[in-house]
Amino acid sequence: MTASADGFYGVGEVTYSSASLDSSYFDNALTTNGATGLSSSDSGGSYQWRLQGGYRFNPNLALEVGYIDFGKADYHADYSVGSAQGSLKAGGVDMAALFLLPLNDSFSVFGKLGVVDATVKSNLQAGAPANSASGDTSVNSVRPLLGLGATYKLTDNVDLRADYDYVIVDE
Repeated sequence: MTASADGFYGVGEVTYSSASLDSSYFDNALTTNGATGLSSSDSGGSYQWRLQGGYRFNPNLALEVGYIDFGKADYHADYSVGSAQGSLKAGGVDMAALFLLPLNDSFSVFGKLGVVDATVKSNLQAGAPANSASGDTSVNSVRPLLGLGATYKLTDNVDLRADYDYVIVDE
């Protein structure tokens, strides 16, 4: 996206996140099903990716639609006479309006407002006495997305883009 180029464009991203999952999601399932003396940990760092298509209507407004993969977080717990392994994986469709402010022919900043329709898949495998907590679940959730960023024109057909997105999740 340049300060003067309207029309269709594509966006591809690969990022790394060190965010961890909320261990209480699995901890509660285990303790509710009989685990005592629980000690748990998670490793949420993973690579994430996004592919999007967009259309720039004018120098100040664009619309983007695509798929975003939020990565995977792994979980491990030890408890009296047992242990458990689990994982969470999320991804889904996102759509956002970009409100752009061209600062010159090569550099623009933008704000982003949109939604993410994501599916969160969880898997937990637990040994006795909490083995009834084992299983797979899948939950679909639509959440607001806010973002900001900047683009710099490298060539007539390639821009360098940096952005920060925040998906609002209920606590």
